[in-house]
Amino acid sequence: MAALGLNLNYLLSYIVNFFLLYFLLKKFVFPAVSQMLEDRKKRIAEGLTAADAARREAEEERKRLMAQLEAERAEAQQRVAAASAQAEKVKEDILAQARREAEAIKTSAVEEAEAEKQRILAEAHKQIAELAMLAAERVVRKGLDEKTQHQIIEDFLSQVSLN
Repeated sequence: MAALGLNLNYLLSYIVNFFLLYFLLKKFVFPAVSQMLEDRKKRIAEGLTAADAARREAEEERKRLMAQLEAERAEAQQRVAAASAQAEKVKEDILAQARREAEAIKTSAVEEAEAEKQRILAEAHKQIAELAMLAAERVVRKGLDEKTQHQIIEDFLSQVSLN
């Protein structure tokens, strides 16, 4: 071996040192490194699983929130429609009340006008009767008794009423 430039003692010591180092590494270092790599592999797998679960959970939460948002939007539209319908009903009620009040005012005005007309007619009859009395008194000059005067007035008023 000397021809190859190798020293047998050194070669044997290298081989023994190599196996000794390999045995020590295998006994103490490799298990720790293997365990560390396994732990890291598990943490990475757990992290990926947790990230996937978080992604699925976030997607479910997003879907739930979208459904809730859509439900609230529909509810808001229903409230707007109900408020519009109620406003329309209130408008119709107000218009109906205004029509009733206008009709009541009109009826009251007609009744007041009719009462005023009757009062004016009664006043006119009274004035006509007084004028007729004055005219009759002048014609007769020495007047009629009061009973006859009233009879003449009543006859005159009934004739005026007929016309």
